[in-house]
Amino acid sequence: MAMQVALKTNSLATTPTPVRTTPGAASPVARAEPLDKTRRTAPVFPEAALLSRRPLRYNVQLNQQLTAVQKAEDYLSEAENQLLVLRHQAMRGNGDEQAATVNSLLQQRSRLSGGTVDRNFNVTLQQKSKVNFTLPGMEKVLEQTPGETLVFALGGSKRELAAVAIPAEATPRQALVHLNVGLGRLGIHAALGGDGSAVFQVDEARWARVSQHLSVRGEGQQFPADAFTLLAPQAEASREDEISQIGGRWERGAGGKLQQTLEQITRERGKLHQHQERVSSRIQDMATAYSPREALETSRALSSALAKSGNQYGLLSKALAAQGNISLSTVKNLLG
Repeated sequence: MAMQVALKTNSLATTPTPVRTTPGAASPVARAEPLDKTRRTAPVFPEAALLSRRPLRYNVQLNQQLTAVQKAEDYLSEAENQLLVLRHQAMRGNGDEQAATVNSLLQQRSRLSGGTVDRNFNVTLQQKSKVNFTLPGMEKVLEQTPGETLVFALGGSKRELAAVAIPAEATPRQALVHLNVGLGRLGIHAALGGDGSAVFQVDEARWARVSQHLSVRGEGQQFPADAFTLLAPQAEASREDEISQIGGRWERGAGGKLQQTLEQITRERGKLHQHQERVSSRIQDMATAYSPREALETSRALSSALAKSGNQYGLLSKALAAQGNISLSTVKNLLG
């Protein structure tokens, strides 16, 4: 007669279910206490209080934000101080030396601010500083033409090429879309201004190359086909340009421009202070809120959980070993 065994397979723990055997068979081996009860009484590990809400506390991104904010604040603070000195000395007629100091500070803006302040003294923490410019001669491309294929070349340290096919009778907006497809490969983006003219934009880090080494070749309609034509991008006037033109002598209108720049710096520094407060609040939120007593209680609970884990592991190991010793014939009978 084949031996029949009743097993419960919904848990790793064995249960005290009676085992039917033939007369004269060996008595069943005593089983260990159920593991389910042990698991129910054991504390969940790790406890919620032991888990940090934000494990990466002072991570790389936060450090970069702190560094960017500090660089922007340092540069704007220095620029504000130097501009105040320039106004004071220029009004007295002896501002030549201070004007040279201010111009030197403006020329080193990208390096000193780490790229966090643009040409208009706007803080750019989350994005790169941009330069808006126009391209004299490109307005013809936006007019409805028979169509032309243009090849743009950007020289400098390395030569980059981009081809643009302007379809025949394209509207200005359609032509602009095609321009963006090609010029986008050179890091240049175009948009229509309020007066319908094209305004181009590029990262300030690439402006030096674009302003000196951007050329185009056409098919003999808008641009010659036998050679590249060097373009002359014109950057939009910025507050930085206005300040650099003030010089040491106080001329009419200089006071208004300088005052507007100082007000712009004040606004941007106010934004930085708000950002610093948010970062400080974030750091405090990530800090551990345990008192010394709570820390001691938590460490004791952790020690107790670790001490009990060895016993639980032993019981589980015995249960697995018991199930692993079931004979092959028993398994076949169970599977049918």
